[in-house]
Amino acid sequence: MTLRDNKQENLPDILARLALFDTLTRQELHTIERIMHRRRFVPGEMIPTPRSGLFIIVSGTVHVVRHLADGEQIVIDTLREGELVGEIVPLDDAQQATSILSTEQSVLVGFFRTDLVDLINTHPRMGFKILCRLSQLMSHRMQHAMDDLRKIRTTLSKIENT
Repeated sequence: MTLRDNKQENLPDILARLALFDTLTRQELHTIERIMHRRRFVPGEMIPTPRSGLFIIVSGTVHVVRHLADGEQIVIDTLREGELVGEIVPLDDAQQATSILSTEQSVLVGFFRTDLVDLINTHPRMGFKILCRLSQLMSHRMQHAMDDLRKIRTTLSKIENT
C-alpha cells in the first residue's frame, strides 16, 4: 500500500488507506477529519510526540530516539509509511524517555489525546472502533517485538554455550 501524500488529495482519502481507520465509514472519516492534523517535517526536525498525540506516517521515515541519563541518544527504531508514532498516548499520558526525529521529508497525520477523548464522548461508536483497531495494531506490534526478543535470547544462549 502506497500512502504518498499528495497536496491535492483530501484528508479522508488518506485516512481511508490507514489501518487505524480502515473500519470507519466515509461519513466517520469526514467526522474525524475535524480533529486530524497534517504536518510536514524536514530532515532533522523533532516531531512533537509521543507526549502529545498519536501520528501516522503518510510519507517519509522517522527515528525513535531514546535519551539516556548521560545525555547520549540511541536510535531504537526506524518507522516508515503507514506506521504509528505515539500509539500509547491515547491510553496513557505518562512521560516517555523517547523522541521522534524526521530523517527525511516526512508527512504525518494525527490527533491529540484530548481531541480523541472529546470524539469518544460525542461519537462513542466511532471512538470504540478506533480504540479497538488501535489495540489490534498494538497487539500485532507487541507480537513482533516478542518474536524479536525470543530470537535475541536464542542467539545469546548459543553464544554463551560456545
